[in-house]
Amino acid sequence: MINTRQAGLTLVELMISVSLGLIISLFITNIMISSARTATTSEGITQAQETGRLTMSWLDNYLSKAGYNSNYLSSESVSFFPLAKACTGSDAPPNNNAHCSFDSDVNTSGGDRIAIRRKAGGLNPADTDLKTCTDENLPASMINKQDEVIDVFWVSNEQLFCVSYNEDGTKIGSAQSIANGVESLQFLVGVGNSEGNVERFISLSKVNNWNEVVAIRVAILTTEFGSNSIDLDDRTYGLLDSTPISHRDTVSRYIQNGTIWFPNTKNIER
Repeated sequence: MINTRQAGLTLVELMISVSLGLIISLFITNIMISSARTATTSEGITQAQETGRLTMSWLDNYLSKAGYNSNYLSSESVSFFPLAKACTGSDAPPNNNAHCSFDSDVNTSGGDRIAIRRKAGGLNPADTDLKTCTDENLPASMINKQDEVIDVFWVSNEQLFCVSYNEDGTKIGSAQSIANGVESLQFLVGVGNSEGNVERFISLSKVNNWNEVVAIRVAILTTEFGSNSIDLDDRTYGLLDSTPISHRDTVSRYIQNGTIWFPNTKNIER
């Protein structure tokens, strides 16, 4: 019979093995934590960007109908300016008599208010010519008379809202949220030449001739739906000519800019 000796690990070898295992485990754990943190940050930024792009795309599609008169044979089609004039009262939407544009330098309260003018009904109207901005049916009397409709857009409680009014300032239907995750809205007015081309962008308060308005430049500040995707830090955001807004938190935000032209202003007499 042959006797064989079996030897295990020495204490030193065991300690070295355990130490190496701990180092490798710590290294892998750090990679996993870093990857999870990167994924969270990426998701937060992506949410803010997607909200900004989708909201701006919707605004571009809807606001471009400003100044529209579907009765293109009417003499009014050459004198119907696209934006509602600046507010002179203190009424705010969705209350009555808030059918006006509003210029605010304060982004913490939602910023500016955009109010566009258009005609209801007309010759061969599209479905949107018969509805409010919240997709409710306009009164038949307004459609038959081709009355003016004013659609007002504003931001409140991190939501973009819309409500429609008649030209007397009476609300039509109900207000509705168009998009979530919008903290503020700002816009400048594009003033054009006799051919309808933009020459410069100015603040609402500096508009002298409303028939010269041919476009607007819009900026919106959007936010992620969570609240902890980036490191705590001070960050400042500037929207057009408004006072920059600062935040110290862990929330991802994004500024989306866009220029919206009013094609119906091409026929405006100057």
